[in-house]
Amino acid sequence: MKQVKQIIRVSVVFLLLATAGASVAVADTVANLYDEQLVVESQSPQTLKKAAAEALARVFVRVSGRGDITGNPSLNEVLTRPEPLITQYRYQRSKDENGEDILQLNLSFSPMQVNSELQSAGLPVWSANRPTVLVWLVADTTDGRQFVGTDSQAELYRDLKAAAQRRGLALQMPLFDLADSTNLTVDQLWTMSVADVRLASQRYSAPFVLMGRASQFSTGQWVASWQVLQGEDRVALESDGLDGKELLAAPINALADLQAAKYSVVASGASSSANSLIHVSGIANFAAYADMVTYLEGLAVVQHANTIWLSDNELILELVLNDDMEKVKRFLSLDGRLLEEAYAGMSASAATQSVRGYYRWSGRAL
Repeated sequence: MKQVKQIIRVSVVFLLLATAGASVAVADTVANLYDEQLVVESQSPQTLKKAAAEALARVFVRVSGRGDITGNPSLNEVLTRPEPLITQYRYQRSKDENGEDILQLNLSFSPMQVNSELQSAGLPVWSANRPTVLVWLVADTTDGRQFVGTDSQAELYRDLKAAAQRRGLALQMPLFDLADSTNLTVDQLWTMSVADVRLASQRYSAPFVLMGRASQFSTGQWVASWQVLQGEDRVALESDGLDGKELLAAPINALADLQAAKYSVVASGASSSANSLIHVSGIANFAAYADMVTYLEGLAVVQHANTIWLSDNELILELVLNDDMEKVKRFLSLDGRLLEEAYAGMSASAATQSVRGYYRWSGRAL
């Protein structure tokens, strides 16, 4: 009996650890938004210019959140002379997936200049702080039906990550641990049970969920059905392709367009910029203050964050905005660094200000 109790106790602990181990981040910082890699044939100046134009076009797509930038005449002009926007480049010898030798060109572009060119062209800028997308995908191949993201379907998983990187999405894959296997089976996902997927996704708290089932024919061609879930809303999609890259283009592009519409910002002129006041508590020291201001001014929707009142560990900031306060709230809700809280009273001098929101600085993402 004692041994049985120990086994039960260990099992309970294991389940608790499995549940606690789930990532609950609702936003992530997408790295290398302004960097790109291409395979080139030589190191000639002509090849560099052509490759830089292609790389810069990809960066414009990723930073703006718009997949249709090629028709913009202002950007087309910039793409004919991409060199001034390059901050650094280097060549390196590598091998492709088939083990063949290749020459790779790594380019980095100036964030300030890229953003400026987009704004001059009347296009939005999308901050690197982006909502996570939890992906549940099952693939039906000659090996049977399997979740993508485990040890199986490695090539399709690579294509998924590459497609997300191309559009700047913050992907999150399930842990596929004991809790996940209990909450969602391959068969449940194959039937596209939205209710089961919503239940299995709760532990991750991701703002967006992409669920899909894909079948590969003997010819190698793929077909797939998808559902994009955001809260109670959902969008159904279909896609097909000769390979994983073509298969994944439609759902990834749809997700990027959907997110960019909510979170990208078209800068207004200085004369029409909106100003809003927010009250922030929990500022323990100057380092916390500096971190908070850096965080706010790093959001595409905030031009400047100016302190207009300060007392002990609380302050009032004037936010000079590129958009409205509702979009600010969308950004702040992503990572929990500034937590909205109920009005708790302020000093007489602070109360005279027209404050639009009350927040507490937590200093770290959820």
